[in-house]
Amino acid sequence: MRFAAALASCFVLSVSPVAASDDDLIDRYFNALNMPEVFEILREEGIESALEIAERDEGISVSPAWTSRVSAIYAVDKMDAAFRLGMGEVSNLEASTEALEFFESELGRRIVAIELDARRALGEDGIEDAMRDRAEAMLEEQPERIQKYADFIRVNDLVDSNVMGALNANLAFYQGLGTNPLFSGMDEQSMLARVYGQEAEIREDMVDWTMNFSVLAYSILLDEELDAYIDASDSRPGQVLNTALFAGFDQVFELQSFELGRAMAEFMEGDDT
Repeated sequence: MRFAAALASCFVLSVSPVAASDDDLIDRYFNALNMPEVFEILREEGIESALEIAERDEGISVSPAWTSRVSAIYAVDKMDAAFRLGMGEVSNLEASTEALEFFESELGRRIVAIELDARRALGEDGIEDAMRDRAEAMLEEQPERIQKYADFIRVNDLVDSNVMGALNANLAFYQGLGTNPLFSGMDEQSMLARVYGQEAEIREDMVDWTMNFSVLAYSILLDEELDAYIDASDSRPGQVLNTALFAGFDQVFELQSFELGRAMAEFMEGDDT
């Protein structure tokens, strides 16, 4: 699972029909990739981030009303629905079956578990800095191993896809914020300019974060196990799965970001209900 970056919605999703076979396949992926645990982690991160935003913004108080609104935005059931919607829009999902079988294997299940552990650990004080230092040391001491991590990041398109996802989510946030008349002067063009002005910084952060994550998560894997993971990711089924996962996460993050922006717009207007 490419759980190497992440930011459902309070409004009702318009869900297009999903073929029963795809629906069954998505259920298998949710089980193999432990998506309920993924959503719990994203919920915790999202709520923490939204509360920090409110603390920095003079126009919003961290009130029970704001906390309740944020909790609703990052509700697990909404993430589940949004992710299924995004994943279900991938037309050839059935072509990823071999990749699913990899994650249902003993090695695949172990990889899912260590990725989730690594995601939680990177949120702890000092861990990411320590992984950054380790990665720098490995460039000298274990260049072949660090190259494997770089290959994994490249094969899964973790930098470019996550940068694009972050930019789209940021645009959705500004669109939500734009529902406040105070921001009526911020049209689509100015939103886009603001968002793409952040690209270089986001890309730099993503390059750094994906390597730090890889060093932490995959250090426990033997070379042959990591090679097997890279090969599975680089296969046609693995690439289809990667596309489907990014589609799911993008749907979740864009909806959450729009709703967070809209909530901030309402609370700036004094709506604390």
